[in-house]
Amino acid sequence: MPLESDRQILDVAEHTEHVTFQKSSRRTRSGFELPMLLHDRLAFSPEEYVRRFDLIQEAMAARGLDALLVRSPENITYLIGYETPGYYKYHCVVVPRDGEPVFLVRDFEWLNTPEFAWSTRIAKVFDWDHPPSVTANVLLQLGLGSGKRIGVEKQNFFYTVDEHETLSRDLPQNEFVDATQILWDARMIKSAEEVAMMRRSAALVDKAMLAGYDATRPGATGDHINAIVNKTLLEEGGEYMGLPPFVLASERSCLPHQTGGRNALAENDLMYFEISASQRRYAAALMRTIFLGKPKDEWLRAAQACIDATTAALEFIRPGVTAHEADTVAREVTTRAGFGDYHRNRLGYCIGVNYPPDWGEGEIISLRQGEERELVPGMTFHMPPLCLKYREYGIGFSETIVVTETGCERFSKLPREIVIKA
Repeated sequence: MPLESDRQILDVAEHTEHVTFQKSSRRTRSGFELPMLLHDRLAFSPEEYVRRFDLIQEAMAARGLDALLVRSPENITYLIGYETPGYYKYHCVVVPRDGEPVFLVRDFEWLNTPEFAWSTRIAKVFDWDHPPSVTANVLLQLGLGSGKRIGVEKQNFFYTVDEHETLSRDLPQNEFVDATQILWDARMIKSAEEVAMMRRSAALVDKAMLAGYDATRPGATGDHINAIVNKTLLEEGGEYMGLPPFVLASERSCLPHQTGGRNALAENDLMYFEISASQRRYAAALMRTIFLGKPKDEWLRAAQACIDATTAALEFIRPGVTAHEADTVAREVTTRAGFGDYHRNRLGYCIGVNYPPDWGEGEIISLRQGEERELVPGMTFHMPPLCLKYREYGIGFSETIVVTETGCERFSKLPREIVIKA
């Protein structure tokens, strides 16, 4: 049902008791003076956020959109800098064409706006509201209630059927069209500032991986080693990740997306790690497998096949090749080595902004069969060739990379090699 009265659109600076930011503005490429709140808690420079705003505005113009509703937490963080694990409740950025965004935010959460975001206007969503009705009301107040073409994110977890039906019913003269690709395309190519943030995350991963290596010994359980990895990540300044570290001992290593376990390592055994870390919601990840005592020949052959597949991909990837071709190059290596039936996953997936339930951005682009888009500089991927044999082993080696002008660079400083602890 439509709201009985207009939901007030508030100026964050006027609504905040303790002003710890500077009101300013930056000129966009279209000449619009974009109001901004500037403070040292922003994850990136004001110019970086204006760059993103420009990308989105230009894509809106190309699609003939009058406004865009941004709903997924990754996209909200990317656009305005706002962060919260409370994204399970309603959040929406209304982005008018050549206009200032309005952030619809849960009343309980709004304090995170001046803490993390640059955006200057909010409309509160109370816990007793029907949130899509608030969005419809704000669109009306912004002159976007009739005869307008509004982009929505149909391909994410958060834009519901109820929301779409509400907007279509309350604003029947508008056209609501899928514009999910706008933010995906913007996020696909990282800036230098984004890559630098991901390198910070990768350095944390390296520390956690080394701590896991050190804790790997006969008698240690998956739970114990997993605790060491998590402790290291958090003590070194890591944030909550989009997925937990996957730390698995012995035969449990074959289980996809599982972690820990009470089972203990034997004298001759293997230990599997796939670890991510996050800084300001930007992730990097790394997969390694190490061995104890006298590992089985099949384990070592599988490990070498995964190492060689990753190396082949690193040597092949450069601007102009397709995601399909990169996947094929790596898959041919594991297949020739006799492990094609156990290498079931795509070569890799886009990685960057992360919230649970995923640390990747694979919905944007993946290195997989059938993906014919060409790679370009600034794309970032996690590439984890992995062989899983039920109740016997899970063995894999990965790298997080950025595509450069001439090839690609990996973020980790750790070697990609077979390690056997006596």
